[in-house]
Amino acid sequence: MEPPATARKSSSRRLLFDRRYGWVVDEWKDPSEEALAGGRGMFCVVPLGITLYKTASQSVNSAVKFMDMKLQKWANPMDNPISIGGGDSRSVFET
Repeated sequence: MEPPATARKSSSRRLLFDRRYGWVVDEWKDPSEEALAGGRGMFCVVPLGITLYKTASQSVNSAVKFMDMKLQKWANPMDNPISIGGGDSRSVFET
């Protein structure tokens, strides 16, 4: 009589025909062993794409806000508190 692990291992693989892929070897694995084995190296493109889009959008928005702030200071030097005080010798274009 064979031990249960050996008998189960020999019957866990079978050759199947799949309409999408043709002949494939199907191997049944115990779900409790697979759960403890960790990830299979799989990922989903949709959440990665959404995260990439949000990160890029936030980066562009912060760069545009920064440039808008700098251009407003450059276009209106009288609104700059450094130039109004008069006591400071720094240039209006220095930040």
